[in-house]
Amino acid sequence: MDFIKELHEARLTRGDGARSLTYTDCCERAYLTLLILEVLRKFPGTSPIVRNYARITSGYDSYNHFRMSGSDLYNFVFFIVGDEDAHKRLKDPGAARKARERTYFPLMHFNRYIERLRYGKQPITDDQSLFMKLEGVLRITNSDYKTVRRNLFSFGSLSTREKQSTITRLLLASRAKLRTSDIIGSLEELVAKKDLETYRVTDPEPKVSVPDIDVTGKDLAGYRYLVGAKNLMLTKKFLQLAKDNKSVPANILQAYLPAIIMIDNIVKGGPGFVQMLRTLENRAKKTPK
Repeated sequence: MDFIKELHEARLTRGDGARSLTYTDCCERAYLTLLILEVLRKFPGTSPIVRNYARITSGYDSYNHFRMSGSDLYNFVFFIVGDEDAHKRLKDPGAARKARERTYFPLMHFNRYIERLRYGKQPITDDQSLFMKLEGVLRITNSDYKTVRRNLFSFGSLSTREKQSTITRLLLASRAKLRTSDIIGSLEELVAKKDLETYRVTDPEPKVSVPDIDVTGKDLAGYRYLVGAKNLMLTKKFLQLAKDNKSVPANILQAYLPAIIMIDNIVKGGPGFVQMLRTLENRAKKTPK
């Protein structure tokens, strides 16, 4: 129970940590944190950790302010439902604002769930319905995460091997996305004590931040100079499929080929040209959107 004594502030989101996160990152990490709480909830030895974490998450009237004394989950929700002041703390404030405009987070449903965790109540059907709703709202497209969710809500009927595979998959995702968070230590300790990690599961997790890709009309006007007017709509589809980790049909990939050729030409030009491209990108990212 050292975790309960030690937990007093957010870790992943404190300081300048949020500067490395996009709005999409916050959505994904909030969802993964909830999956971890569901795992810890199922074992008597870690259920007190869940109650305490839920208390720290729900100990405020709203999610209107960034709080060092709140949990990382609290601050993820602050970024997800917040205003321009919240988005200024993130990696790409302009893209975060656009993503927020099309995100309708079920705050009341979420608060009811956190309150049930806080008071140690047994899981109910409404809990799984919240996760399914969040998958749509937060645009969780990773099929492995959805499989973990389905298995967790039928955990009692799983074989030992299925339980190990499910929790190992979540552990790999957490190590990639929540390495410095305030909850992963408890998951890793539980996995070690209960021998829940299996090395039959490969690690497919990318270690990079997921950009808030949202191609607007203004963006398409710029893409016209890179791929040509006839390829604009297929290019927009390519970007969305790439962001969602989905396979890209050949005709859609072909539409984006002019941009790929441009980058290839720059690479072939030598390190000097590549560095100029990187410098140009950094300037573009700092330009107000």
